[in-house]
Amino acid sequence: MVSGPSIDPETGGLFLEMTLKTLADRFDEWGPHPRSVPWSVKYRFGYGAASQQRVFRWFAPPDEEGARAVLTRMHNGILFLQPLGVVLEAPVPEDLLTPWLERIRQVHALPISLSEEEEFETLEGESVDIPALELTQAEPIAGLAVGLDIGGTSMKACALEGGVVKHQAQILTWPKGEHGLDSIVGRARALIEEVCQGRSPASLGIGLASPMGVRGQVVSLSTVMRAHLDGVGCLEALPVRVAENLVDGPVAIFNDLANLGRMLSGQGRRRLLRIQIGTSFGGCWVDADGTVSAAELGRLVVDTAAEARPHTYLPLRGAMRSYLSNDGVALSLSEWMDRPIEPEEVGFVWRDLNRAGNPLGRRMAASTSVLLVGAIREALALLPGLEEVELGGGMLQGPSGRLVSAEVEEGLGSLRQRLRFGIAPNPGFDGAIAAAQAPLIDAPLRGVRRLEGGRR
Repeated sequence: MVSGPSIDPETGGLFLEMTLKTLADRFDEWGPHPRSVPWSVKYRFGYGAASQQRVFRWFAPPDEEGARAVLTRMHNGILFLQPLGVVLEAPVPEDLLTPWLERIRQVHALPISLSEEEEFETLEGESVDIPALELTQAEPIAGLAVGLDIGGTSMKACALEGGVVKHQAQILTWPKGEHGLDSIVGRARALIEEVCQGRSPASLGIGLASPMGVRGQVVSLSTVMRAHLDGVGCLEALPVRVAENLVDGPVAIFNDLANLGRMLSGQGRRRLLRIQIGTSFGGCWVDADGTVSAAELGRLVVDTAAEARPHTYLPLRGAMRSYLSNDGVALSLSEWMDRPIEPEEVGFVWRDLNRAGNPLGRRMAASTSVLLVGAIREALALLPGLEEVELGGGMLQGPSGRLVSAEVEEGLGSLRQRLRFGIAPNPGFDGAIAAAQAPLIDAPLRGVRRLEGGRR
């Protein structure tokens, strides 16, 4: 568990007492330990002759603690790699694996088997999401390219011309008491008109903070969206209703992080993990060939303590969303400041603490950096050839981002020799800028496709 820094009463100096033991720490300890034995995890991609697999072997003791750690890292690998199925070969009896295996199967709708002999198929009779690879084709567009980023907390828009940001604006996605599609469409259209300054957009890209298929089908709602919208079906009309009689050219809609990854891929960035701290904790991975994978990194487990914070709605403890999301940061600041902090105001509260030189601002940066270093070390263990990590999200604007960046660089230590690290140039509006470029970029995207039951 993170036990943030303390203040010396005599000097006022800040002493960082970060006691979090991350998952990566445990595997580092177990590597040379005489009781450690190899555990094998195979991530499988594709079917039939086109199938591939990636095999990992991790050393851990053949006991309950080792089982929990290996299955937790296996879960993290599913988030990063998005396989079609997983095979675990464990040096322990199956009953020792059962408690954690059942939890992971609740989180991931994909087959997880304990031997190669088990049949590899989707779950019969149920709807499941599996990774898919799609290529989008786009023609160059002249005129005003508008991006709309619909996040769980704020909605942001920007207008680009010739790749240069001309105007940008933001409002709350859900002002107090607002619900329903009509509400979000009305504010979205008003925001687009504000950044267009009387001109007609030549294209519109929409980034939406919900899991989506590669052709714009929303497959489920995020926690915040679920509280304000009447089911997934209503969002089918979102792009048309936002663009109707307002946009002259093409309209694209993607998951917000997929949008961001496609922009980075279109810029030629490769082997890059982009991490976004905002309403939730998300990320995307740009592979060596430019393929983009958007990942639900809020589920990434880093804190291995028994008393780690529980996930909001999943059977997980120590997940990144529990600490580095609006809700997670609000919980930490509320505890330290001894007053309630609303999730939608945490970025401003943290910024003001840093501007005033309040040690609690540094405390938040220190806690954030320890968790981020743990997440980066998990990424290095699971993503082949990772070369660069970039942080973004509105919470990292200004002094908060600078403090976090410095703390993370120090925390990475010798890993900095093999990894480039930094804060995005525009961490507040990068999602909207990426959305504006979505109709203009031809980049492969690995997303999720909804399959209805039966064998595949």
